[in-house]
Amino acid sequence: MFRIYKMLLIIPLILLLSGCWDEKTIQDFHYITAMGIDYKDGEYIVYAQLVDFAAVAKTEAKPTENPPVYVGKQKGRSISSAINQLMRNTQQALYIGHVSTFVISENVLKQQSTEIVDYIYRNQLLRYSANIFGTKSSLDELFSINGYFNLSPLYTTLYLPEDIYRNRSFIHPITVQRYYSNQREKSSTTILPTITWNDKAWKEKDKNRKNLYMDGAFVIYYKVSQPWFSENELSGVRWLTKRTNRTPVTINLNKQDIYASFSHPYHKVRPVFKNGKYKFDIEVVVNGKILGLDTQMDIETIKRKFESEIKREIQTTFKTGIEKNSDPLSLGKILYIKETKYWKKNHIKEPVDFLDKDSINHINVKVHILNTGGLEAKPLR
Repeated sequence: MFRIYKMLLIIPLILLLSGCWDEKTIQDFHYITAMGIDYKDGEYIVYAQLVDFAAVAKTEAKPTENPPVYVGKQKGRSISSAINQLMRNTQQALYIGHVSTFVISENVLKQQSTEIVDYIYRNQLLRYSANIFGTKSSLDELFSINGYFNLSPLYTTLYLPEDIYRNRSFIHPITVQRYYSNQREKSSTTILPTITWNDKAWKEKDKNRKNLYMDGAFVIYYKVSQPWFSENELSGVRWLTKRTNRTPVTINLNKQDIYASFSHPYHKVRPVFKNGKYKFDIEVVVNGKILGLDTQMDIETIKRKFESEIKREIQTTFKTGIEKNSDPLSLGKILYIKETKYWKKNHIKEPVDFLDKDSINHINVKVHILNTGGLEAKPLR
């Protein structure tokens, strides 16, 4: 009788115990690490890159061959329906919680659709900290490129743009969160980096090696204009952000090339009212180090030459923006913050409403050379 009572007490306890009946291991899923979105003939085309995480684990021995990369592609009237088609055509369950990068095509930008951002924000598995790029290239090709030394695509610019930017600061990568928040402000400019590939710079044995790089950006002004700028056309932007960590400048003086690296520029932009409208005074102070110099030259002459070159880059970027009805230097945001009444009174809606070829009143650039790279204390005296 006592045994019966014990069994009656134990059975309810067993029912209350938790178990691992629904446990899933890492190999039970296919992990999407990058997602690309294109638009054609009224349909969204979704690309998904699958990476084998076994090839990502860090070991002492390098992989002897390239890890496999799988690229999925499906169409749909919406992004959700296209992804559902991908899920239908897989051998195991797809998991999108590891998506680290989104790439959107030029065709999607032309539609000025907010569906991609809406989809990301509605899906609880997707992270707002993911990188986002634009592209003018084939997404099939972009997603098929592996890293160097037989490493997976997770070790490429597609996933590590910040590492590239810290080493060579031209176009700053952005996250989904920054992309979305900028586009919600009417006065803000969104610089969306574009990614592409070439096979001209590197070789692997006797074959050209494909590599990814950022070639420019779409400069988006609140759905009004979104022209594409090359990296050279955007060179002036790097002087108006403190995020610039290391950026190169080459000048030619007395038929000699002088190469220097600059970092963390201080800048100040001030609207000034002249002839019935606002113009802008721009001040830039930046420190640099000379990394390449063949002959002895006067340091003050070199500094003035660098100041002139930086000023020219800012002016060129501004003028290119005027031609494309764009505001790559984000002057509109400064005007809106500091002169809100003027902005609202004049019903400003796009760059052409507050910018013209004479909108820059004055540019003052001050360069400090911290290191000449010479062996002597003052080799340029």
